[in-house]
Amino acid sequence: MNSTAQLQKDLFRRFASKEMTKLTLSQYYTAGRHLLKHRNSDSDAGFSAFQLTASFLYRELPVRIGQTATGLKQNPSPYNIRQIPQFRALLDDYVDDLSHLVDRTPPPTTPDTNEKFVETLRCLKRKYRANMWTLSQGLRELSTAINKNDPLIVPDFLRTDTCVQRGEPVPHYLSSTMAYPDLSAPMAYLAPSGKMEMTDPSTWSLSAGPNMVNDGGGGSAREPRLHTPQQWTPNRVCSEFCDEATCRNPRLWLNDGSQRCAENQTRRLFDWLYSMNLGTQLLIEDHVAIHDYSHNLVQIIQPLDIANRAAQDASAICQRHYGFAPPVIKVIAPTPGVTTTYVPHYLYSMLFQLLKNALRATIEHHQQRPFPVVKLVMSSGDEDVAFKISDEGGGVPLSQVDAIWSYLKTTKDAGEAGQTQKAVVRNSALSSITFMNRASDMPLFGAGDGLPMARQIARYFGGDLDLVSMEGVGTDVYLHLSRSRNVAEHTPDLCTLLESGFPIHSAVATSSLASSSSAAI
Repeated sequence: MNSTAQLQKDLFRRFASKEMTKLTLSQYYTAGRHLLKHRNSDSDAGFSAFQLTASFLYRELPVRIGQTATGLKQNPSPYNIRQIPQFRALLDDYVDDLSHLVDRTPPPTTPDTNEKFVETLRCLKRKYRANMWTLSQGLRELSTAINKNDPLIVPDFLRTDTCVQRGEPVPHYLSSTMAYPDLSAPMAYLAPSGKMEMTDPSTWSLSAGPNMVNDGGGGSAREPRLHTPQQWTPNRVCSEFCDEATCRNPRLWLNDGSQRCAENQTRRLFDWLYSMNLGTQLLIEDHVAIHDYSHNLVQIIQPLDIANRAAQDASAICQRHYGFAPPVIKVIAPTPGVTTTYVPHYLYSMLFQLLKNALRATIEHHQQRPFPVVKLVMSSGDEDVAFKISDEGGGVPLSQVDAIWSYLKTTKDAGEAGQTQKAVVRNSALSSITFMNRASDMPLFGAGDGLPMARQIARYFGGDLDLVSMEGVGTDVYLHLSRSRNVAEHTPDLCTLLESGFPIHSAVATSSLASSSSAAI
């Protein structure tokens, strides 16, 4: 191992083993107001206020960046993402950021060193939004590689073409389209006799065939009381185990249990990676915004004002894309004056994304005017401020609902690749402060990670995002913001992420991941 690699390894270990400090909206807001109060003070109190916050950031940011780099480098997903150029570039950026903070930036203990630290934060701020776009591009490349069964990215045990080349049947373990249960645990099933039976999937044997189990002596024995899922009558919506030959949704049979587990593990990795970037970016941008613009990012807001702004911009971008007036967005708010503590551009970006989706679905489903109205309803309760966006855009098939939250899917059309790439370059330098002023210049779709990213933003401070869809009619999306200011940042610990990594159960899988594992810390 060369000296540079050893230094990087030591640097990662030094900070990745530390525990990050999870903040609340109340802490962000209180600290921001305190700094704004003393920002223009010439006394020692002004520097002391900033020095206290700067010292915290000087200790905290290396921990977060070190953990982010370590999680990406360790890669708990089964796909060899280190082969994707964008992810390698991201890892190099994290290494450079960590080195910049630790080795090239002195502690902010004096006014001069504090200014140098703020300049470092300005540099990191410019890079982090570009990093988010790089991450988006990397996910598209990963999705393409998986669809093509790229042997450098996809391990053998997840490649259907490997099974075909070997003359083996593609494994078949179909579970619910809405949730993927633990197939290794005993479960209750409805047998063809109509009775509920407890069966242990660990005793199933694909080689034994229907109603057969291993007899322990290398052969098979008939077990009439054990009914494997492949024998059962198909459910109308294919939400239970069903028969492959007569399944009404044969698309689902292309995916086996290992593939679904791989997708879930990959989603868990990028949920974590996005949330880590989100928190690090908020820390940096909030401090720089207060120092440079007298503006803190966590504020007491009126959600209705932000909802109206998002509706206007979504309509504008939709009209520019299609060349005609989009469906009307009707905003309904029984309690219009409600306030809450939140990050304004977080709420804006979520509503903006959801409204764009609703408008696009409505136009492309009906294809002629007049279009039905898209409704945006805002309500306020004791626990949360909630939004419901209802469209009549044809809805989503039940079998596709879970795929909505996957990072490995994209709506970007091949013909728009050039346009989207230009948009990425144009918008990569946008800060959170200017994002709301420039969002209407972005493309209608294909520029980001859409719903998965919006859900991560919603969950970051205790909220949530979910949807209910009726195929042939439309979709209702529900966005909840917690009204509690004391909910800490929702980011799993690094150890929790790595402990939940993809289980390797076969020699084929182990050999396929050898190149990825050898590069890990």
